[in-house]
Amino acid sequence: MAALAYLASVRLPFGLDCRTRPERIEDEMIVPSFEVVMRWLNEGQIPHYLCDQCHGIHIVDVQSLDGVLESRLFVENEGLMFTTELEVRPVGLLPLVADLGRLNMNYPTLKIFVDVVDDNLPRLMICDTLQLGAGLTAAQLHLFMTTAINAMKQLYGECEQAGFLNPPEGAEISMAVH
Repeated sequence: MAALAYLASVRLPFGLDCRTRPERIEDEMIVPSFEVVMRWLNEGQIPHYLCDQCHGIHIVDVQSLDGVLESRLFVENEGLMFTTELEVRPVGLLPLVADLGRLNMNYPTLKIFVDVVDDNLPRLMICDTLQLGAGLTAAQLHLFMTTAINAMKQLYGECEQAGFLNPPEGAEISMAVH
């Protein structure tokens, strides 16, 4: 009984009250379906598109950068996974691998690793995830996406400046010396 009295007396920040329901249905925490995520991306004005080759939602702000092979948001049962793949120059692979520890520390919300397959150029894989078990609101999705997009763009710029990425055809190639 004392615990219930204590919980009733707790003041939540920003005027929130655990005893009241959200004023709008959009403020309720739900486990969103693919269609709900699409609607929330539209409402949050995050440019995206669907292709018929995969079940991911392509994020235009990152996908449109030179050297980005794929930038997709996957809606899975357990959460959201936002991935971006960058094409790495073969001569930039060794310095990039040496720099992975620092990059992962500088971007704590991102998981950054290199994928090397025999028949393709190496790829820098960037991933951010959001668990959905407790639910999600449209505002939380928008915050997650804008934060992840900004971090991925910043990481892209850092990798491009260091000369790790494969430049588009006709662009000058520069390799930073560390």
